[in-house]
Amino acid sequence: ARAILKKSEGNAVQFYMNADDDGSSPDIRYGGPNDDEKLWKPPRLWRDIYDAICNARHLVYIVGWSVDVEQYLLRGAELEEAKRAGKHSPRIGDLLIQKSEEGVVVN
Repeated sequence: ARAILKKSEGNAVQFYMNADDDGSSPDIRYGGPNDDEKLWKPPRLWRDIYDAICNARHLVYIVGWSVDVEQYLLRGAELEEAKRAGKHSPRIGDLLIQKSEEGVVVN
């Protein structure tokens, strides 16, 4: 099959059932004889996107019909903490500008 980008190793795919969890989703224990060896916590889409963009060193590539650049990726106490810390903006448009100014390619 043809691809624009070269195949790379070590990538991971994360599936989400909800955009973000407000803490109301239960932790789920599974595995082992008593079905309690492992713990699954619902992933947090917006937080994970924020962390991934903040930690990007080379490339941020966003695919979609449109991106609302005014959208905040964090909520509640996390939003207030990010605003106080001031390192990376919690608003996606400002965050992408910051990363491009750091030399990260943003597409």
